[in-house]
Amino acid sequence: MNKAILGIGSNYPDAYIRVEECCKRINDMVEFATFSSIYQTEAVGLKPAPPYHNCVALIETSISYDKLKALFKDMEIKTGRNAKDKEQGLVIIDIDIVTWNNEVLRPADMERSYMKIGLKELGINS
Repeated sequence: MNKAILGIGSNYPDAYIRVEECCKRINDMVEFATFSSIYQTEAVGLKPAPPYHNCVALIETSISYDKLKALFKDMEIKTGRNAKDKEQGLVIIDIDIVTWNNEVLRPADMERSYMKIGLKELGINS
């Protein structure tokens, strides 16, 4: 069974609901999932952007990394994520696989407050 930590976020209108719906869909596709609360954080980056609603998930799945990554990309696209919005600093939904089977794939994310809050809630030391 594969284990992963996910970072989920949105700074689009109705961001809380978008993150909540994303969590429900992820829960339905994997064997086990637990989620932090959904909380608001300031956007990180050079461009001004609205605050984000974020969540961290710990999942266990028999789905391979490549397949899971493709499923998440498909979810983002079907939700309406596009390059034009990203250029304007808007993210309708973002799902990142931050760790995979205890390997940190996105070390910078692990240091960001939007991940640390959720990791702490889930009792995971970063």
